[in-house]
Amino acid sequence: MESYRPLDITVISATGLDNFLYFFRMRVYVVVSLLNGDSVVEKKTHSSHGKNPKWNHRIKFPVEESAIHTTILLFVIRQHRVCGDRDIGEVSIPVSELLETNSNGLEHVADYQVQSVRGKSVGTFTFSHQFRDKVCPVGTMIEGSSHRPTTTHVNNQQGIPAYHQPPGYANYPAPQYGTGVGWYPAPAPPGYPYPPQHYHQMPQQQPQPQPQPKSTD
Repeated sequence: MESYRPLDITVISATGLDNFLYFFRMRVYVVVSLLNGDSVVEKKTHSSHGKNPKWNHRIKFPVEESAIHTTILLFVIRQHRVCGDRDIGEVSIPVSELLETNSNGLEHVADYQVQSVRGKSVGTFTFSHQFRDKVCPVGTMIEGSSHRPTTTHVNNQQGIPAYHQPPGYANYPAPQYGTGVGWYPAPAPPGYPYPPQHYHQMPQQQPQPQPQPKSTD
């Protein structure tokens, strides 16, 4: 996966929308799509009532760095109807245009005219957008640096992080982990022969001569 920029969108409100159901209060929602060739990521807001609906609905999109200049952000405003929802109008904006107006990294509020299928203006749509810092996948080069990010390896058996030696300390041995205490050697594997044991034999005592009984003759 290549690097991408998180794009935060807040669908705020719309004003002056056309109501196709003249005798009923209109219910309106917005379908937000990120288009790049055959790739489509689609999300939608909750419904709001009236010709001047308000949503304040937050949406997040990941935009690939290499696809910023070929990606379109599309808002389609739709009205709920019993016989099938109907599109009121849409707003289409190149993502590269949003990035230019959001170069300082702050949230930017924008107003766009809602265009019907026939190209007629049918209201005003308000939303905000903000690009977050670029996100790089693990193991890739960090922008502005000639070093790859440091990866910490973990001993799967004991869950102990591997010891990392900084430059200049290569002559010092890495600590050995046995039962979780550093600098102690790991225990011997099962079946390891015990070292031969040496026994000291005590010197044997010589038997003492028994005294002979005296003769009575």
